[in-house]
Amino acid sequence: MTTTLRPSGPLQQGADGARARDYDVCDNGRPVGTVAISTDDAFGATAGVLRSLGVEESRRRRGRGTIAALAAEEVLRGWGCTRVRVEVPADNDPARRLAAA
Repeated sequence: MTTTLRPSGPLQQGADGARARDYDVCDNGRPVGTVAISTDDAFGATAGVLRSLGVEESRRRRGRGTIAALAAEEVLRGWGCTRVRVEVPADNDPARRLAAA
């Protein structure tokens, strides 16, 4: 299994330096999910946000979400971010497990 991120759209850049981009989460080249990241205006250009992350239900519990989150963190680090913010609904146990990993 090779899990990678592949851009699914162009890099969005604001005049203030804000950035955002959506990615496909791919397993051996086949899209199995999505991830969206951006810089966080509320905390400045050095803070990133993992806005969303989803993996097809039949492809879950095999580490793909964790690898996608780590890859998204690397992209944010390349943008100059030194911290990442994630919000997870209290009733979403799979997302809470991933955020705690």
